[in-house]
Amino acid sequence: MTYIKDVVIRAIEFAAQRHSGQTRKGNTKSPYINHPIKVVSLLLDFNENDTDLLSAAALHDVIEDTARGDQEIQQLEETIEEKFGDKVLGIVQEVTDDKQLPFKKRKQKQIEDTPRLSHEAKKIKIADKICNITDLKEDPPVGWSNERKNKYIEWAEKVIEGARGVNRKLEAHFDIISREAYEMINSSDSSN
Repeated sequence: MTYIKDVVIRAIEFAAQRHSGQTRKGNTKSPYINHPIKVVSLLLDFNENDTDLLSAAALHDVIEDTARGDQEIQQLEETIEEKFGDKVLGIVQEVTDDKQLPFKKRKQKQIEDTPRLSHEAKKIKIADKICNITDLKEDPPVGWSNERKNKYIEWAEKVIEGARGVNRKLEAHFDIISREAYEMINSSDSSN
């Protein structure tokens, strides 16, 4: 257990360095690193304690959100492989969007690609979407209309359909969180 903690803490530290200065999109502008920490914590809550999985969860947005240009991406991938191993790098690469693609194409690609991901990558996808929808409820992105929030939930549900079969309790939690968020958003619509 000490080994797991040491490696995962090192991954969180590395992610914190990479995400330094970044914030979430909500009104509170919480430090971005809180998001990957929540993803790791959620996986632990649902009895996922594999070191590679948790390390990749801590690093899941590092390439996508902190590297610019092919050269920097390649250097970052080499660093992740050197520090955390090729399995962790592979999982991180699986959940990394290609920012060179247009937004809509990237989002559609997530729906199409998720069924072919490794079990580890699917678990991270589910935990990531749970955390994002929780943020949508508690500290929504500034300027997002209820329609846009609903569209995000609908899209996330399509992504998660392709991830099912890896942790039933985690999947059931996603269903509860997405339903609660949808109901909350739409009840505020009807009260206006």
